[in-house]
Amino acid sequence: MRAVRRSRCPIVLAFFSAVTLSSCNASRPGPKLLEADGVTYTACGGALWIADVKEPKDDEPPTYEVIYKDAHGSKHQITRVRTLKITDLPDDTPACSNPK
Repeated sequence: MRAVRRSRCPIVLAFFSAVTLSSCNASRPGPKLLEADGVTYTACGGALWIADVKEPKDDEPPTYEVIYKDAHGSKHQITRVRTLKITDLPDDTPACSNPK
């Protein structure tokens, strides 16, 4: 008998919709400083981070997947991030306004 594989997409979408609607202190969409496992990145736009969904039986610590755009508009993806800290940066952050 084949196991039925359920799609996680509806669950993830429902979760993020609920978080967005219930968030009182929502973060603003501007530039962000991302600290992922001790490495610092500057996200100039399009920053998105989601917790990897694990089965309840998994005893490993949760990890994150981070997707962001740099000053040049290039998309980056970081997976299996164990520690994540996100800080809002001012809109006139030099790293985002003057790409090298």
